[in-house]
Amino acid sequence: MLKVADDLGHLLDRYAVIIDKSTVPVGTAEKVHARIAKNAKVDFDVVSNPEFLREGVAVEDFMKPDRVVIGTNSERPAS
Repeated sequence: MLKVADDLGHLLDRYAVIIDKSTVPVGTAEKVHARIAKNAKVDFDVVSNPEFLREGVAVEDFMKPDRVVIGTNSERPAS
C-alpha cells in the first residue's frame, strides 16, 4: 500500500480523495497521506472506508453491507 502511495503523488494533477478501502491499523491514513505528499503538487485528502467482511460470507457482506463507515479529518471530502 505504501509503495502505491509513493507513486500516486506524481500522478495527481488536481484535487483528489484517496480512499483506503481496507481494514488497516490506526495511523495508516496518516502514513499514506505523508507518502503521497512527498511527491504531490496539488491538494488531496485521504479517507478510510474499512471493510467488515466475515469469513464464509464475504461476497454477501460486500454486496449488502450492514454498515458503512467512512473516516476523515477534513471537511472537504465529507461534503
